[in-house]
Amino acid sequence: MQMGEFKQEIIKVNNSVNFEVFGQGLRKQKVDVFQDKILIIANNNRVKVLSMVDAIDRTTTKLMDIALIMEFKDRFIAAMDERLGVKVLSHLKDYDPKLEISVSVTILERPIEELLPGLTLRESREASKAPPPSSVDRGRSLLQKHFYNLPEGVKEN
Repeated sequence: MQMGEFKQEIIKVNNSVNFEVFGQGLRKQKVDVFQDKILIIANNNRVKVLSMVDAIDRTTTKLMDIALIMEFKDRFIAAMDERLGVKVLSHLKDYDPKLEISVSVTILERPIEELLPGLTLRESREASKAPPPSSVDRGRSLLQKHFYNLPEGVKEN
């Protein structure tokens, strides 16, 4: 795989995971790769419900932002392995809601120069998945997973 194709695949993975977690794509992204690191700078659209809650209670939206980013990171790491066969050691991400800009740094297992010659695009398993959950179900699931440590499917009384 060539570097340009690799960057395009990262853009696709990032946008796809953004759709899964936030229910919307990105306006614009830029990807830079150097040694064993990937830098992604993206312009996002703020999730409308978070904008409304933010006007009332910033603490609540900070907690939701944290939960959503944690879920995003887990899914991004899994997607990089599933789609490209790339092992990610860590994916660091932050988001500025005022500017609607996110910055991510992905740390790979090995330098990109070692990985590129052997990389091939893997078949996506997206087609075999069930339809995505509603945004309410997705939000409830994220809260349970990241704040209450409840297993999926277990309801809080």
